[in-house]
Amino acid sequence: MKIFGLNITAEEFGLAIALGFMGYIFSTSQFLLFLNALNPIQGFIVYYIILYGVLYALAKSGLVIYKFHIQNPVQVFGVLLITFSFFVVVDWSSPYVQYITTGSLSGASNVFTNNAEDSLAWYFWTTMAGVTDLATARLLTFVLTPFVLTLLGATLVKKAKINV
Repeated sequence: MKIFGLNITAEEFGLAIALGFMGYIFSTSQFLLFLNALNPIQGFIVYYIILYGVLYALAKSGLVIYKFHIQNPVQVFGVLLITFSFFVVVDWSSPYVQYITTGSLSGASNVFTNNAEDSLAWYFWTTMAGVTDLATARLLTFVLTPFVLTLLGATLVKKAKINV
């Protein structure tokens, strides 16, 4: 079909509709205030349920990663880990970023700092693992975590395809 002069498939049109609907729902004040009341783990779970659902739907629509057609839940999880790693690196919404850019951990909404990949990794290393040195926590969060999870994710994408 042609829309705005573009040749698009029914799947692409459906994806556009779905993302528009999601944007509407996820930008409501009720949803944002709900997210703001969650701790980093709860917010992460809500966020990743949404992300997993979108990746699964894309896989059913023919998503390809590393020349592999994503066809099963293990591969979707592998893509999810790679996506997590990417957002750890480029999200810039952790308490570490807040501290570095403002000199303070206060002033940022929980939605901004708690519901992001880099914030979850930071929370894990500083709160759950007890790392107190800022430089060490930075390396564990922004270097080791994405490195290891990307390797694991890529392995799952390929391994699941081989075993299918």
